Amino acid sequence: MKLIKHFDFQNMDHLPKTDWNIEVGEKWANKELQHYVSDQKNLTFDQGLVINATLKNGIYESARINTKGKFAFKYGRIDIVAKVPKGKGTWPAVWMMSNDSRYGHWPKSGEIDILEHVGNELDDIYLCIHTEAYNHTKKEQYFEKVHIDHLSDDFHTFSLVWDESSLTYLIDDKQYAYYEKGENGKDASHKGWPFDHEYYLIINLAIGGMLGGNVDDTCFPQQFIVKDVKVYQ
Repeated sequence: MKLIKHFDFQNMDHLPKTDWNIEVGEKWANKELQHYVSDQKNLTFDQGLVINATLKNGIYESARINTKGKFAFKYGRIDIVAKVPKGKGTWPAVWMMSNDSRYGHWPKSGEIDILEHVGNELDDIYLCIHTEAYNHTKKEQYFEKVHIDHLSDDFHTFSLVWDESSLTYLIDDKQYAYYEKGENGKDASHKGWPFDHEYYLIINLAIGGMLGGNVDDTCFPQQFIVKDVKVYQ
């Protein structure tokens, strides 16, 4: 494979607008509590991209960025070097969504969650995908939760290998999940496997919500740090 995109956050001091959008707003899905802002205190660079979640006057502020309309890819491998926060109520994620909503709004065009971690389940990593036929609102879904002792203590490489018929998840080059188109009799049409077109990247640190759970207000500020993102094809 050839490296086609490298976000070397360790050698940046600002977010390149040619590649990234900063999302802002007070209302988000999944009953999340944070306000996403563009304030420099919540999106900084210190040997990597640092998303700071803060609490002031009862308001949780954090950051969410994406590459929609600026960088998207179909098939290949993505490696993300990141360190997740420990605070209860934190919910960091790196994930991907359809660049053109080809089959309709969520979940019809699919969602690929490369990594999700919640501080209330320390060192558990969620490796999931969502489709129209299989998602977290239904009994049947593509879902793996992996526990790795002391994972939140340091940086790790979270990888996804994506081809026409499968998605493979690795952490520090060890495979932890594998999903295959049509596996175990699942729908192999776009309703069950819409992952046949370009997806863009999202990096965010949510607070609370349906997965983030109860929040420990004494733990703030909290940091989600991403050193490096490489995309190969």
